[in-house]
Amino acid sequence: MPFLEIRDVSKKFGEKTALKNISLSVSRGEVLAIAGPPGSGKTTLLKIVAGLISPTSGRIYLNGIDITDVPPHIRGFSMVFETPPVYPDRTGYENIAFPLKLKNLPEAEVRRKVYEIADLLGIRHVLNRKPSTFSGGEYQRVALARALVTNPAVLLLDEPLRNLDAKIREYMAVWLKQLQSKIGITAIYSTHDPLEALTIGTRVAVMLSGEVMQLGEPLAVLNNPVNLDVDDYVSIPALNIFKGTAKAFGGKLVINIDKISIEKDVGRGLQFEEREVMATIRPSDVSIVKTYQPGTLSGKTELIQYLGANALATVKLNYITIRVIVPKTVQVSEGDSVYVVLDPRNMRVYDAQSKQRIDL
Repeated sequence: MPFLEIRDVSKKFGEKTALKNISLSVSRGEVLAIAGPPGSGKTTLLKIVAGLISPTSGRIYLNGIDITDVPPHIRGFSMVFETPPVYPDRTGYENIAFPLKLKNLPEAEVRRKVYEIADLLGIRHVLNRKPSTFSGGEYQRVALARALVTNPAVLLLDEPLRNLDAKIREYMAVWLKQLQSKIGITAIYSTHDPLEALTIGTRVAVMLSGEVMQLGEPLAVLNNPVNLDVDDYVSIPALNIFKGTAKAFGGKLVINIDKISIEKDVGRGLQFEEREVMATIRPSDVSIVKTYQPGTLSGKTELIQYLGANALATVKLNYITIRVIVPKTVQVSEGDSVYVVLDPRNMRVYDAQSKQRIDL
């Protein structure tokens, strides 16, 4: 029996459908990361799980018990929003202690619990300070401490790192992963950033336009997207997508893109006549060299974007362009003539109409 089950949940706001038949389960001690762009329904789903809004249809179960109509304060869940309501006129200690004092716990117990969670999260040094003096990471950790201090059955995190700068966000994502491993709390974590979801989640649910498109372990979602939309969403930098045709016969898949023909070895059982397809490859799966090698494609660099240790090069090949991750060991400038190494084993192929992946 799942610890937490979301069963066939849909939500409409007037004529607008926000969620479409969402079914997910969360095991005890698991972090389910829900990844999707803004407007995909992530926050709506978390608010339904928290009991803050009611589903139009479907049910929520905790340990097999239907809690769909149970008020939020009885569910024993805690939720941290994108912009957590940390009270600006109260110290870190007072903010964290607030939910405990609502339960009329003895002051000695409140103090013990606040200091325990502050030590666990590494924020004892902010307990006597006001939020105006907090860094972004300290602010988020105080909000998280207030959510955790009541020992919730489920922790719901709605884009908790979105307003932090990139370096702090990366640090906090790893820190949250380590914290969850230490305390073993059950959590649902929503984010617009697919890499953040892949880092934090035990499993990842990719949600697009109010539907769960794919659910699985991080590497399974990353390496085996079920359709073009998932592949496009989880790829950072942006995915290379090419419209073309493909034909499978004799253990070969021949993909024709513009005037480029690419052969990919496939099982002999795969056979179909020429059809329209969308072929994709991630920039990290393409490379460039400065001198010709058999099988390479000649092109010219149009744009170089620096990404720290590496660069992202946009290369013109005939009438198409392709983005390539270039390591710092390869010196390349805009306007250079280069050769693209495109390994067909790294390409994925989708039906042009349904966008579903063609199983090779």
